[in-house]
Amino acid sequence: MGRQSKATWIGEHGGAAAVTLHLEAAGLQISGERRARVPRSAWTHVEAADGVVSFEADGRTYRFELGAAAPAWATALTTQPPSLAEKLGVSHGSTVAVRGDLPLPELHEALSDAARVPPWEAEVVVVVVRSDGELESLPVWFRECGIGSHVWVVHGKGRESTAPGDNAVRTVMRSAGWCDTKVSAVGDAWSATRYTPAKAP
Repeated sequence: MGRQSKATWIGEHGGAAAVTLHLEAAGLQISGERRARVPRSAWTHVEAADGVVSFEADGRTYRFELGAAAPAWATALTTQPPSLAEKLGVSHGSTVAVRGDLPLPELHEALSDAARVPPWEAEVVVVVVRSDGELESLPVWFRECGIGSHVWVVHGKGRESTAPGDNAVRTVMRSAGWCDTKVSAVGDAWSATRYTPAKAP
């Protein structure tokens, strides 16, 4: 999940436009009266002054009026986002269990430094759901494996995906007593949601 805020885009040659800024790992998406996408690797010379954040990218200067939020946005723009491994809580020497075929090279890389172990021994459990049948079977599999800590469910994202999406996963998991606690994008058509068993009353 990225940072999002309403802002006023101040044009290079005058004029202003009401926009929404959405900062994610890949870059900055601008929507509203004017639209643009700026890759994270493109911007330089980020500054915040008098409530305005400015930076240079691809030969032009971008300026956004954000008021009191300007310093925080400048910090966010200049801070390297956490890696996928860090988002998933995986580090060198961690133990991980995987159910299903990982759909993206980024996931393989994020888990590459972790030792693969049975799910009941793993510090991090990652499951991939590509069909409704795989999704429906998850709660039973969790019980059979004795998994009582949090798990990451990798599921579809967006209209292009044929895998179950976040709403379908949430319905099944919550019905089985699991609470969604964190979300991490892993690709254009895939996302991951962390689920934790609900505490006993």
